Amino acid sequence: MKELRASMLVAAAVACLAGCAANPPAVSVADTRLLTASPAEFCAEAQRIVSRTDKSGEFVVHSDLDGFVKSKTGIDPLTLHVYAWPAADDPGRVVAISCKMKSADHLNAAFGPGTAGTDGLCQDMNRETLRQVRASLPVAADRQVVLDPGENVFNEKQPAATGPDWLAPFQLTTADDSGTLTIHSKGFRVDWLDPRFARFDARVRGVHYCHLIAPAYLRDLLAGQAAAGVTIGRAWSPPPAPRQ
Repeated sequence: MKELRASMLVAAAVACLAGCAANPPAVSVADTRLLTASPAEFCAEAQRIVSRTDKSGEFVVHSDLDGFVKSKTGIDPLTLHVYAWPAADDPGRVVAISCKMKSADHLNAAFGPGTAGTDGLCQDMNRETLRQVRASLPVAADRQVVLDPGENVFNEKQPAATGPDWLAPFQLTTADDSGTLTIHSKGFRVDWLDPRFARFDARVRGVHYCHLIAPAYLRDLLAGQAAAGVTIGRAWSPPPAPRQ
């Protein structure tokens, strides 16, 4: 019996030598899928992770910022919105992706209990992006990276201004003298069932918005091919009051 077991182990080892190198485990591909994802695919993964849901919808990718700013999510059909922020010095390079998604409680109200879990944070998606980038770049595994926990935007004095607060410019990445990289995020959530917002337009309720670091930019940062200090966002001013 011992000889049979040993023969089986040897045979398995030989088979692996013949085929394992040529056919790496599928998980290695899945672990880096965000590096080649389109902005829509990226935000679909963000919706899955941040709202703990497998419910899929249509993601509208906006090529202009104005269109994205004016866009509103929809529940029937489920419609979400995406904007990819270009680098200031290279319009062809994406440094951040913003996703307008649905809150977990609105998904559960519309599609049934259990459709989504408890809402997480935008940094949960950045954490997954970091994990996949590290998997693709083992040489940078020791680079210190911190996810800034102060991401939530909420204006107690003027809740309706939360959207403009979310859009306001902020520094996406910073690095200190020791080389530690900090990834910042901004997100805000208006729960569908939150009584504070019951009188608001239905189009601005039941939402979870996130500004997220782009996987390729994060990979360039860890590889030393890009610098921290990128700022995204846009200053917002209210539209002029109508003439009487």
